[in-house]
Amino acid sequence: MIVCEPTLLVDVAVVVSLTTLAYDKAADDGKVHDLLHDAGIQPVIQIRACWKGGEREEVIGGRIPLHVVHDEAGTVYCYDTVSPVPVRRAMSSPGHESSRGTLKYRCPAKVEGFACPNDATCNRRMLYGRTVRVPQEDDLRRFPSIPRAPPQFERLDTGRTAVERVNAQLKIFWDLGDGNVVGSRRFHAHVGAVLVVHLAFATLLASAQRGEGSFGDRKLSPIGAKLQAMTADEAAVMSG
Repeated sequence: MIVCEPTLLVDVAVVVSLTTLAYDKAADDGKVHDLLHDAGIQPVIQIRACWKGGEREEVIGGRIPLHVVHDEAGTVYCYDTVSPVPVRRAMSSPGHESSRGTLKYRCPAKVEGFACPNDATCNRRMLYGRTVRVPQEDDLRRFPSIPRAPPQFERLDTGRTAVERVNAQLKIFWDLGDGNVVGSRRFHAHVGAVLVVHLAFATLLASAQRGEGSFGDRKLSPIGAKLQAMTADEAAVMSG
């Protein structure tokens, strides 16, 4: 498996001035989230299933009411405790409050405009509805700056590369697992040549212009702009 050290990821992200970093689920580790948080980079990493014993949710605790809970992925829910059968609903997420270091959540009934039997007890005539702020420092891995439930996380995660896809290409497209290459040296040389080809095409694709939006002007991505600047600097050094 191809693995990249978390510190190297952070160094690369800082060099190209990234604000978000989408990475494989294998990087879902507390140390990785701490590194990215300290560097001011918002992680887009799916969470690994670690809860045991069939746990479904936990109370957030602190000053947050007991009927507000979170699941393993960090999605925050509130319970309608007045109805005969308690109803769990995902709370609305306005976004990340960087100055407070919290994730803000609002009453879903007030945001979506439906009647909630628990309104009088929970919101207490507040027109804006109940607001819950979850401190990220409680668990950066579970409560990243971009919550996993909103569409923004899914959109950013869909466009990422993945170790599984690279390994699948090595095995299926390049037939590296068919056993036709004899000897460790030949096998390493074969893998190295394939990775060089991958790197060359990845560099070309990252340097190419791409469309932003349905009718937007075509422009370079941040990585492409950085690669173009590095290429220009190298050309200037060679010519000078």
